[in-house]
Amino acid sequence: MPLASWLKFAARQLWYDRAEVDRLLGRNWTERLGLLVGLAETGSAGEVRLCIEAELTGTDVMRARRLGGEQVVVERALSLFSQLRICDTERNSGVLIYVLVSEKALEIVADRGVNASDAQAWKRVALGTTERLRAGQRERALTWALEESRRLLNQTGLAEGSAGNELDARPVVQ
Repeated sequence: MPLASWLKFAARQLWYDRAEVDRLLGRNWTERLGLLVGLAETGSAGEVRLCIEAELTGTDVMRARRLGGEQVVVERALSLFSQLRICDTERNSGVLIYVLVSEKALEIVADRGVNASDAQAWKRVALGTTERLRAGQRERALTWALEESRRLLNQTGLAEGSAGNELDARPVVQ
């Protein structure tokens, strides 16, 4: 990443904090989006976690200098997929929707039980949501992502199973 781009990237990480997430999404956003996560899981064995992070750590900022900001966002999403135990669902049907507010970036990580259905469709959802985020449509973008997730999960053929709801529907704020 060129030095000037990296300095801007690093400055954004210093500027944003948890309060910025609340400011951008409004009051009671965790409850509203938590309900939408629950709806996204309806009708399939899919398990969705929404994780919103205001900024990256200093270590990740330093890594971005070498790898680029986009790659660090991807790696952060993969790390959270494991840390939040989304990869441990009974039918490998976990989906992480990760948002990095400072970069208006979104990454979707879908486990092998649901990703195999249509990996390109998940990428299209991530791209479409990112475009909406960058256009300032914050909650609307996340609502759309969750609606599309429900549609894709219902196409997997993984009917609701005996495991029930394995992951908490409340959004995670890192």
